[in-house]
Amino acid sequence: MRRDSALVLATRGLVSALETWKALLLFLVLNAALAFAFTHPLTSALRQTLDKSPWAERLASGNAELHTFFTSFARTRPDVLGDLSKWDEALTGERQARTASGRPAPHSGFFKTSGLSGSAVGFGALTALLAALFSGGFAGRFGAERERTSFAAFGADAARFAVPSLLLGALSLAGILAAYRFLYAATGTLYEPDELRYEWEAVGLLLFRLVVFLLAAGFIRLVVLYARAALGQGIPNPLLALMRGLGFVLGRPVRTLALEVLFGALGLLPLLVWLFVGPVWDGRELGGFVLILAGQQLVVLLRILTRVGHLGAASAYLRRSKEGNAPAPASAAPATTASGPSADSAAVRVL
Repeated sequence: MRRDSALVLATRGLVSALETWKALLLFLVLNAALAFAFTHPLTSALRQTLDKSPWAERLASGNAELHTFFTSFARTRPDVLGDLSKWDEALTGERQARTASGRPAPHSGFFKTSGLSGSAVGFGALTALLAALFSGGFAGRFGAERERTSFAAFGADAARFAVPSLLLGALSLAGILAAYRFLYAATGTLYEPDELRYEWEAVGLLLFRLVVFLLAAGFIRLVVLYARAALGQGIPNPLLALMRGLGFVLGRPVRTLALEVLFGALGLLPLLVWLFVGPVWDGRELGGFVLILAGQQLVVLLRILTRVGHLGAASAYLRRSKEGNAPAPASAAPATTASGPSADSAAVRVL
């Protein structure tokens, strides 16, 4: 098997990620703290509502429809979830109302919403900020030749690459938002779904727009990923690293895309397993809740491992490419044999 095959690179990336297990656990703890701060208002409101509602007995018996319950909860406590219609518009890329000048593309109206829908924006921004800071540390450790398991060296790399990594993260976010705005949301204004003859035509157009947007967003993410890997291998300028990542992805589209698909599948696998076999807490035994919480954090840890492993694979791929393009050392020149008198030797007079 070739040293730069997708499976070999993926294995090397996962092994490199496991070497930084202390940083992985720290990222997991901080992510759990952010998730607790995000969901605590919702859980408190649900507890207060169920304490004085007949829904508690129905949910405990398992005979209640969750969709009906949350519809009723959103109607009676609109301050908790907030206005979810803005997120529906963002996901579908379509506004419900049509003005005289046409149906405009949805904008960032959810930035002004309250409740959980408004807090989701801040939660996403903090998570992206945390991921960008940690990515700089991981890139620095993957580009180092030694002390990959050193937590102190990881912190030093995270501080050293903080600004370039945050800049790359901002460029990635801006590029993905622009792709959403022009490739997904704006194209939804070119037609009216209700005016199409068949429903499958509207569904097909929606899926086509979604696929185009996901391809563009995936390409942007790949470029930024390899740019971060280039940061850790001695390119401190973020713009030069971005150009290095862009050229590397364009020069090797098949293998970089194969790694993206492979790690994407590895990241979805724990979610699918938990979706089909994950237990549901009945609200009675505390031990069952602890096991469920531990299982959820294990799923999150595996997803973090795959994301970091992808960065490790990108760093290994860049290093392997650099080694392959390095010029071979010059061989020693062969010694000349003295087959006759040299040109600069003095003539010997024969008597």
